[in-house]
Amino acid sequence: MSQRWLAKSVVVTVIGALASVWMGLSLAATPDSTAPVAATTATDSPQYKRGKLLYIQCRACHALQAEEPHKVGPNLHGFVGRKAGTVEGFIFSAALKQSDLTWDEPTILKWLEKPSALVPGNTMAFAGIANPKDRDSILVYLQAETQPK
Repeated sequence: MSQRWLAKSVVVTVIGALASVWMGLSLAATPDSTAPVAATTATDSPQYKRGKLLYIQCRACHALQAEEPHKVGPNLHGFVGRKAGTVEGFIFSAALKQSDLTWDEPTILKWLEKPSALVPGNTMAFAGIANPKDRDSILVYLQAETQPK
């Protein structure tokens, strides 16, 4: 009789423990109604994440944060909306300085597609990105990461 009682008590204990764990997980997963709801940001989007992945090859030549030095290419911090070829401390090609471009969305997308077609004679060693969705993703990433904070 004692073995039967012991087996039943083990089963009841295990069921109780599982129920406690399940309740704890359920409560932890329930949002607090008084907590502020986090706004979805561009950095949560699949497009941003794809752009971040694609940007890995760009990192060899370009920095994004204000405190970072120029590399082979100019630091891109704050470049959206800026006139091309004007960032201080970087030596740009004559073609880019004379291009009279402003880095707005359509211009950035054309540049990412084929820099040599947009500004013949520029010195950027980059053929371009054929896939328009990839260009859009990089743009989303750059807009989020290069904004002055």
